[in-house]
Amino acid sequence: MYKYSKKNAKAYNQLGIAGTTYEPGFNEVSRVLGDLSGKIALDFGSGTGRTSQMLLGLGANKVIGVDCDESMINQAKRLKDDRLEFTLIEDKIPLGDNKIDVALCTHVFIEMDSLDKMERVSREISRVLKPGGVFIIVTNNPEAIGHEFVSYGYKKKDNLKSGDKIICTMKTKNAFEIDDYFWTENDYKRVLIKTGFTIKSINYPKASKGKWFEETKVAPHLVIECIK
Repeated sequence: MYKYSKKNAKAYNQLGIAGTTYEPGFNEVSRVLGDLSGKIALDFGSGTGRTSQMLLGLGANKVIGVDCDESMINQAKRLKDDRLEFTLIEDKIPLGDNKIDVALCTHVFIEMDSLDKMERVSREISRVLKPGGVFIIVTNNPEAIGHEFVSYGYKKKDNLKSGDKIICTMKTKNAFEIDDYFWTENDYKRVLIKTGFTIKSINYPKASKGKWFEETKVAPHLVIECIK
């Protein structure tokens, strides 16, 4: 997976939700999850803590953020809230079985270069998620390659097939590139079904009001809602 330098992690941390390309996807997550009062949430691939704060905003009692990138975790740990807990991990989530009510994984699968890695992560999330718990994935819309968005854009590449590397340019103050990988909706579905999840919905949210580039015409993300 891509590793963020301290400089790039700091730049990424400047991106919020409102007015960024992430807004339509995260709005869909909020709609699907609704009120999380009394819930414990896992933010897998929590990055700088933006999505963890979103989960708190939905009412979660506690959010456990885990990430394999030290630079991103160090940025997240600057957030001072007793309801937030951030941990650097390698493979295993430091929780027992059936401990989490809700799990969220945003823009993580797109950085994985194999379906095997996705399966391992999905199985580990399933392990810590309570039976009947909700697992939501936000990832890149396969049709978004070559389109320009406010916060990032993917370089056009023809004849893409599953697992091909794609380059994402982050439009922060100091722009930088991320190595991502191309996966289809069917790739994600196969992984989730194989690891025991029931897919409840798949949505491609577009932006509506606001100052956008192509976000109103092409959904930047797909949002997958699953049940354990």
